[in-house]
Amino acid sequence: MVRNTTGGNNNKQFARKHMNNNGRASLKLRISEDEGELYAVTTKMLGNNMFHAIALDGIQYLVHIRGKFSGRGRRDNTIAMGVWVLIGLRPWSNSDAEIKAGAKAKLQQCDVLEVYSDIDKMRLKETVNEDWDVLEDNDPSKINKEEKKFKDEINWQTDKEAEKDRLEEEIKMDTTVKIALNATVSSDVDMEVYVEDI
Repeated sequence: MVRNTTGGNNNKQFARKHMNNNGRASLKLRISEDEGELYAVTTKMLGNNMFHAIALDGIQYLVHIRGKFSGRGRRDNTIAMGVWVLIGLRPWSNSDAEIKAGAKAKLQQCDVLEVYSDIDKMRLKETVNEDWDVLEDNDPSKINKEEKKFKDEINWQTDKEAEKDRLEEEIKMDTTVKIALNATVSSDVDMEVYVEDI
């Protein structure tokens, strides 16, 4: 009989013996160490292990996802729109003559070196002195949320609803006039009469 080596739903690839760092994620924060390494935010997923990213210098790059970040390595390094990454430029394929000579402006090509989680983003902001506003302004997930907030601020209403809201505000402001009548009652008690009661 043939031995089952895949374990049904490919679960054996997640075994502890296949993990790096004894099953724990890397605790060391990977920062830029070279001129060719840039911090960027993903803006558009293209498929075929590629995406567009805008770096801190404001230039858009075509980024290739290496084999390290696909397959088994994709489990903790999911790349989606709005994720911060560290990219490494490809100096051998990005000659200035190619980019300037072409009729179409070609994007510079680079590779993914590191994918940052939300916790890593906070650690980066604390340790590295950079202008992080460029990445936050170009984050497509935050841009869509701001548009939704703006849409929620507009309240459409008819004339009847506007009149109803205006009357409710007047009642809340307690602008009703109180009229006190001094009436002679057998017990000689001053009574307050409200205009609404009449």
